Amino acid sequence: MIQDYAVPEVRLARLDATRTAVVKGQFDGIVAGKVIVLDGRALESLSSDGKVKVLGQLAASPNWFGPGTVVVKPDLSQWMYTITDDTWTSRIHLGSATSDHVIATIPSPDGNAFYQTFAWNGTGVYLVKEATGLGGAGPFLEYHFALATFTPSTGKVVDVAPECRAYGILDDGTQICGVFNQGYLEVRLPSGQTRKVQLTIGGGAGGYDDWAYSHVTLSPDGKRLIAARNGAKDPLVNYQMAVADLTASSATAFGPLDFLPDTWLPDGRVVADHECEQFPDAGPCDATLNGTYIFSADGKSHSLFYRCDAEWHLHLQRGRQVAQSVLQAEAGLSCRRLHLNRR
Repeated sequence: MIQDYAVPEVRLARLDATRTAVVKGQFDGIVAGKVIVLDGRALESLSSDGKVKVLGQLAASPNWFGPGTVVVKPDLSQWMYTITDDTWTSRIHLGSATSDHVIATIPSPDGNAFYQTFAWNGTGVYLVKEATGLGGAGPFLEYHFALATFTPSTGKVVDVAPECRAYGILDDGTQICGVFNQGYLEVRLPSGQTRKVQLTIGGGAGGYDDWAYSHVTLSPDGKRLIAARNGAKDPLVNYQMAVADLTASSATAFGPLDFLPDTWLPDGRVVADHECEQFPDAGPCDATLNGTYIFSADGKSHSLFYRCDAEWHLHLQRGRQVAQSVLQAEAGLSCRRLHLNRR
């Protein structure tokens, strides 16, 4: 699945560059093998054969925060989204094919944050306490917000404790949590057990190699993760991919330096971008290699998939059809970097 922000439109295609569908709107996620698209207030699903189905109409236009702005129930029958006002009060809407109404009104916890819908699976509905007015720059800068559970029948919100900076929720309710200024992720199981997976190499001097990582992506089977970390010693920075089983205590290097992971393919291969870090602390890097590559499942070999000077975004359906690159011959369409939903 390819999202073109310039149009905006969503394109579905295969890795062999055979396009199968084009629809207007913004990419919201992939649920039950269907691409979810928001076209104005119309919520639509796009199947692998190119068929579009209108799921329903939203009563209001949510603040667009990228994929996951509208969370859809796994059977596609209902969805939720957040509408805010100038005091950052959150109004949680529940929609279906025949209705859309507010089921909870939640005051801002501090006047500067609100509760944004995050995930909906068989274990429940999850929100994140999203801060506002953020900025900044850095080679590993991403924002991940504190997770909360939400009970639709009562409107009750409970912040997860200890705080979980949400990187993902598995279908069984396992929470993938970041911890502020720590170089590990916590895998919190429904049983209450917590495992720590060390992602960084740990330089010991408090630099990027100690605590910084980004681009965390779960494998299609939910058993492994891949992330980007600093593969050089402080004060230098070179991106390095690292993989780990969710049962492991630490991640191991995957492929050579200067690659950022985008996503997993269903067969275990990894799509990644060669990218030279652009800040003054950048280590040696050959920018002529910049492009998108496909790595073997063991990370020992890779081949160029696509080279482009601009950025482009591509989302892959798990276990079903995967997407194509945007061909340079397509006049007027800019390239976008490959990635999965990262929040």
